[in-house]
Amino acid sequence: MDFLHKYCLFPRVFGFSPYFWLLWLLVPICQLWPWNSSFKYSQLFLIIVFIWFYRSSYTLSRWSPLWIGGQYLLAIYFYLNNIGLYFFVFTAWVIGSLPFNKFHFHWYLMIYYIALFIALAGKVFLTQFHWPASSSARAFSVIFMFFIILSPLGGRSVRNTYLRSGILKQQKQRYELLIRRQERDRIARDLHDSLGQAFTTITIQADLTQKILTQNPTEAKKQLTDIKKSAQQNLNLVRQIVTNMRTLSLPETLIKLTDKLQEFKVSLITENENLSKTWPKKIQQTIAAVIQEAITNTLQYGQAQEVRISFFEEQAQARIIIVDDGQGFEKIHPGAHGIQGMQERVAKSSGTFQIYSSHHGTKIDFSLPLLEESAS
Repeated sequence: MDFLHKYCLFPRVFGFSPYFWLLWLLVPICQLWPWNSSFKYSQLFLIIVFIWFYRSSYTLSRWSPLWIGGQYLLAIYFYLNNIGLYFFVFTAWVIGSLPFNKFHFHWYLMIYYIALFIALAGKVFLTQFHWPASSSARAFSVIFMFFIILSPLGGRSVRNTYLRSGILKQQKQRYELLIRRQERDRIARDLHDSLGQAFTTITIQADLTQKILTQNPTEAKKQLTDIKKSAQQNLNLVRQIVTNMRTLSLPETLIKLTDKLQEFKVSLITENENLSKTWPKKIQQTIAAVIQEAITNTLQYGQAQEVRISFFEEQAQARIIIVDDGQGFEKIHPGAHGIQGMQERVAKSSGTFQIYSSHHGTKIDFSLPLLEESAS
């Protein structure tokens, strides 16, 4: 069971590709039907041996040359016995998918082309080789031959793309962990700078109150009032910090929305997103809220395939344009489709909000002042 959990039939790292090529084996098995002779049973046995070699070759070991070489020999044999040239496809994708270095890959590739040449030459000189009669069949044969020739390179390209994708995914995870670490450090600094000093003051006031409690009750009462006031201020500060932590930043919102849109097969494209990194935090939060509402509307009503968000900084204002290619609205009512909520958020920050819609899609254009926010 451990073997099946780790490999199933092929190592999981290779994905679905090895299983896909196994479907091709249905063709020679059907060609041999009915299995009414010892020769056909021997062919079926060799196909099983080929499958064994094929499976074994996906696990790198000192026996790998044997497994791959066995596939070469059987592929040549099958082609010369009119079972088919497509057995070479199996080996082609094996050597393209395995993590060979450049030297070993070229070595196996050279052997692959030699084996393919031997099979074709043997077909021409040892048997009666005839091109298909119809032009369409000849065209298919030529295309299939190119596919056979290019398959190792195609497998190598797919593997490299898969590896790059995995590297980018790992790098993204590392960045996310780094961002979380930096955020924790920032919160720790904020708590230390804001609350540490405040609680130190409260502690000193409490010690002083304890000393003068019997000697000067009036002063002690005043100190207790100050302690209560300081505690209330710090409680409000903690609540504000917690609120800020719960509020998603603009980059976090865009990441979340990108994942959400991908579930609905909708692309999210941003332009000049880096401009927003220097904008005040409250401005970013307002922009994030408007974008989130706009995307929600797009998913619910727009039936779009692409959403484009452009960021601009013009005359001390942050300007954002959201465009989708959905079906749009015939009439835009001020309170419909969350428009009122977006307008109120923008107006609260002294900004301007405009929305346009047609059967080609919807466009939202809003601006928020930066200087006033920075000054406040």
